[in-house]
Amino acid sequence: MNADALAAARIARTAWLAVLGVALAVRLAFVLFAPATGGDWDIYERVAANILRGCGVSLSDPAGAACVPHFGGNQLPGYPGFVALIFALTGHSEVALRIAQALLATAAIAYVMHAVRRYADDGRAALAAGLFLGLSPLAVAWPRFLVTEALAVATTTWVLAELILSLAEQRLRLLPLALALVAALFVRLDAALLAVPVALAGFLVHRPAAAVRRGAILALLVAVPLAAWTVRNIAVGLPSLWPTSMTMPDNSRPPVGYIEWGRSWMSDEYQKPGWGYTVNRLAYDRIAIDGRAYDSPEERARVEALLAELRRHTGQAFPKEIDDAFAAIAAERNARHPLRAWLGLPLRRAWSMWANPFSSYGWPTELSSATSDEARLALARGGLGGALAVALDNPWTALGKAVTASCKFALLLLFLVAVALAVTRRLGLARRIVWIAGSYVLARTAVYAWSAGLESRYMIEAVPFIEVAVAVAAAALWRARLARRAAVSGSA
Repeated sequence: MNADALAAARIARTAWLAVLGVALAVRLAFVLFAPATGGDWDIYERVAANILRGCGVSLSDPAGAACVPHFGGNQLPGYPGFVALIFALTGHSEVALRIAQALLATAAIAYVMHAVRRYADDGRAALAAGLFLGLSPLAVAWPRFLVTEALAVATTTWVLAELILSLAEQRLRLLPLALALVAALFVRLDAALLAVPVALAGFLVHRPAAAVRRGAILALLVAVPLAAWTVRNIAVGLPSLWPTSMTMPDNSRPPVGYIEWGRSWMSDEYQKPGWGYTVNRLAYDRIAIDGRAYDSPEERARVEALLAELRRHTGQAFPKEIDDAFAAIAAERNARHPLRAWLGLPLRRAWSMWANPFSSYGWPTELSSATSDEARLALARGGLGGALAVALDNPWTALGKAVTASCKFALLLLFLVAVALAVTRRLGLARRIVWIAGSYVLARTAVYAWSAGLESRYMIEAVPFIEVAVAVAAAALWRARLARRAAVSGSA
């Protein structure tokens, strides 16, 4: 290697290290100066404590003698297991846990940069991907929270890197991809939606018969640890094979009818806290339902009577007879307006999850606890007046949300442009990454819109796909422009 090549390699290595250093530094700043826990942290911490005391995955009180097996919350036990590992190594340090999350996020970014460099054969594309991921306003703040999102983004980014490397090698990398998928699934069950981009990648690099064959092998590899965990659940006598969408803190039966009733009317994530977060903490006396939940005064009266009875059971298990009554109301609503249930509401939810300008995306710009319930319902009712009133009462919060919202909308616009260019075949090899990203965005949006998983944060795992697609598309366009200039110069 000559002197010029050595100098270029040193510059490239320095640029990579600088990008990764900034990515880590930004995340550590949130970790050190704005640490937070999160809504489900009490459950994760309890499961981790039971693991450390030798009880295993359980929601029993770690200070007591009981040790009742459990799924580990409303997900598989990947995150509580990670918490237990870090606590075992650091003496129960929450700071160390957050730092570990930041380190894993940065490592995943480094791996994607490596994958893009191999696939695109372009160091600038890798740097662009690193910059988009490393400085992403939608992802940088999550390591400050003790919830699944930081680890979910890291494992999803790992899967993305394996898919890009599979494109580079023109074959599905079965074992590495299986490991990444298992890690993602044990952190969050919705990682099952990664099957969509994985299947698309398989058909992009293999003939149909080979894609099906290797996809089946991959599915078997992923299924082995899942089957082992399912066998454990059966052996310890758990009532179902998979966690429920709402885990009750006393390990009681979740209110499936009440949940179905919420799905029959919710269309905005700010309707969810007063409806759901209060219930899965048995705080029925703090339930707040948006007025748009009712089709008639008679229906409202029925629901309010049920809620009045439910409040008498605050701190106790959700009564089955009340849950059954909510299920009956949900069935009536869906039968009365099937088009609304199957199309109208899902479309409104999909729009809400991506178009919501108020999400904090992990930044410390949440509304204060004293005003959040009332303010969120005001936002849910819509209207410029309600949003302006909340903004005037919370100016710094509003400014922070404006920054993240502006970045999100700019990113989505660039992604739509990249999709359009991919359809017109103007991106070369980069179009495959755009297609893979698009498939994952559509899959997550469709499933969460149908299931009423309304929070914008549920879309965060799709963001690395979008950012890498935009980065490689931009690099491809730049590379094509330089090639045209060189061609013009050569002809001259």
